[in-house]
Amino acid sequence: MESYKSRRYWEVDAVRGISLLGMIFFHTFFMLGTFHVISISVWEWICNYIWLGTSIFVIISGVSLILRHGRMSGRPKKAYYAAIIKRGIQVMLIGVGIALVASVFIHFAIGDGRYMYFNFLQMMGWCMILCIPFLRLGKWNFIPAILFIALGLFLETVSGPAYLMPFGILPDGFVPRDYFPIFPWLGVMLLGVALGSVLYPNGYRKWKIPDGGRVGAVLAKIGKYPLQIYVLHLPIIGAVILLLIGVTTLLGCPIGYL
Repeated sequence: MESYKSRRYWEVDAVRGISLLGMIFFHTFFMLGTFHVISISVWEWICNYIWLGTSIFVIISGVSLILRHGRMSGRPKKAYYAAIIKRGIQVMLIGVGIALVASVFIHFAIGDGRYMYFNFLQMMGWCMILCIPFLRLGKWNFIPAILFIALGLFLETVSGPAYLMPFGILPDGFVPRDYFPIFPWLGVMLLGVALGSVLYPNGYRKWKIPDGGRVGAVLAKIGKYPLQIYVLHLPIIGAVILLLIGVTTLLGCPIGYL
């Protein structure tokens, strides 16, 4: 078995990198649809597969939690748990900031009332913290994972007051943007914890795998900076599309509009 102490496992970062590229691809088409550069039906078709890339990212996040947890074997875990809580709060607050900025933009630029409530980063922050008491279960986390996923699927059929939205219960007829409730996604992260416990027992890679080469190195490099990429990619994509719309409008052949 190989130690994670000396270096990161390239395959974990590479899979995360693939999911980040998928996210950029999805959000590019989302923005193109928002600004009417492409037919909205195209991006609605792509929406059918968003759960796949999101699930991969959340599962890998669960694997990362168990990797670090395994390396703490035999040592006080208080500092590690405190680090998870601190990171979770940081991610959560960034998500709140993004939700506020995005909702202001939606109100003034789109005006359809579909604001951003409990987005992806808010979910990730909470799930990281809520995973702490489950880490000791190791591979047996597949049991609560399945239960939480089933609970989330059930809650999709239930309507209720807005303060229950973080748990997966929406007011009747309201569909927010970028909505990722705790259930079922806590279950998906726990699947990653269970998978990580099998593939990386006690924080060590169980089987040797070949080097990923240049492609693997590039994907792993991307996967090392998930938060930075998540925060920056949408403003960059939006700015580029708006610039193209502005230029083509000045040239008399607009490719889209707000």
